[in-house]
Amino acid sequence: MAGRRLAWTAAALGVVTLSVAAAPSFGSSSPVGFAKPAYVDTSLAGGEPIAFYDRAHQTYIYTSHEGTTHTLHDGVAGAPVETAQWAANYRNQVNIWTSRDGQKWNRVNLAGTGFATDPSKNQGFSDPDLTQDDGGRVYNTGIDLVNDALFSSNDGGRTWDRGTIQCHEGDRPWLAGAHKNEVFLATDSSQSGHIIVRSTDGGNSCGSFSIPDHGSGFTGYGKLYYNRANGSLVEPVIYGNGNAVGIAILPHASRAFDKQKGAFHQIQISATDGLSTHFPALALDSAGNIYFSWTDAPSDGKNSVWFAETSPTGKILVQPHVVSHPGTTVLWPWIIAGKPGNASIVWYQYDKVVPNPDDANTVGNVYVYQATLLNQGTSNAKKYIVNASGRPVHQGGICQGGTTCVVTGQDRRLGDYLTNALDPRGCVMIATGDTMSPDPLTGGDRAWSLPLFIDQNAGPSLTHGSCKSNMKVSSLLGTGDGQRGPLVALGAALLLGSALLRVRRSSVVAG
Repeated sequence: MAGRRLAWTAAALGVVTLSVAAAPSFGSSSPVGFAKPAYVDTSLAGGEPIAFYDRAHQTYIYTSHEGTTHTLHDGVAGAPVETAQWAANYRNQVNIWTSRDGQKWNRVNLAGTGFATDPSKNQGFSDPDLTQDDGGRVYNTGIDLVNDALFSSNDGGRTWDRGTIQCHEGDRPWLAGAHKNEVFLATDSSQSGHIIVRSTDGGNSCGSFSIPDHGSGFTGYGKLYYNRANGSLVEPVIYGNGNAVGIAILPHASRAFDKQKGAFHQIQISATDGLSTHFPALALDSAGNIYFSWTDAPSDGKNSVWFAETSPTGKILVQPHVVSHPGTTVLWPWIIAGKPGNASIVWYQYDKVVPNPDDANTVGNVYVYQATLLNQGTSNAKKYIVNASGRPVHQGGICQGGTTCVVTGQDRRLGDYLTNALDPRGCVMIATGDTMSPDPLTGGDRAWSLPLFIDQNAGPSLTHGSCKSNMKVSSLLGTGDGQRGPLVALGAALLLGSALLRVRRSSVVAG
């Protein structure tokens, strides 16, 4: 089925493929390039990472799982004893870092740093997510298997002044910031199935009213977004046991909660040959169009990364088609979009066929791959695929069985996903766990992954201009704390003129 779709797509859509890497490729002809991967932290855990750029405060924020159930073989009992730093910094809160330039990261919550989150507002080691409302407030979440915490920051992630440790009970919360002080939280409630609740006070509390997105043979399943183009909420949907995927849309979401009346409508995008991922991935471009990606699961293990695009109301604009079929095993796609027609998909790619990544005996190197999609839905559609990590970020199996991986002694250090986002230039930044750094005490495998950051430094931006320079806007203009950047301080006319040109080219931010 995948082969027929690929052949149909090439003929019907006229997609121009400029670089497709079927195996680790370090000399790709693609103009898209990424800087050398850099650790955000060399001690704390980095599974389920989210990278985010706070436009209001010109700050990068990175968050990840604290590592408790993202361990290698020996589970919770093994994690604290392998590195004393892990035990010393354990807080039952998701890890958070901030940065002014995307290069030097500062821990939040670390004793003695002046940065902290209140444990009465933030509690839960797992399942982080980041979003921002129209007032500039950034939200995060965390669970400890009995609560969905919701907490927020109004200073670029340095301090988190609002929140509740019990927005709702449930598992795998996702967030979508909307109007000022308004945020929606989706969760898999043990009592009510997949539901969405809302906070209108910056995360200090959540209303008791909820809207379900599940039914006979389908359920909402993945990261949700608030669509500013029409005021709707949109999230991925899976049907059956992954035999089809789609989207669900809640029109006029704020009004629906105000009136305590409203319902999601589901739109099936494509039947699938199985589903080789936890979540289909969804993103919105600056006009509110919906971009969608998933990986199938054929029995031979040679699976594909898929893509489709719809209008804000769910009308299909770009038919489902294969973005990459490398002849090996791929999983966990995540997608971000910029201007209409432009998107980026990241995924894990093995260097060989792996019929069952969950198998503890699986062998193979795992790389982070990225596809830049430009002008989708037009006759000038382009696609660039590159090995973004340039080196393995993991070796062996990847357990996808949740907390049961601890019981079975399988490798769950990467968690459940990797993610991408846009930096202030509209260039792609990637957050992933990395298990390739040995334990500093034993020289063997660490019990958890480390947080890794990979930033685009070549090729087209998804919003405006080029990503040729990896110099950030904040490093040019200053930190935002009253300190002037190096170009302003030097004051040389020629250098300043060049800097201003670069700033103009990098000042457009994705919607």
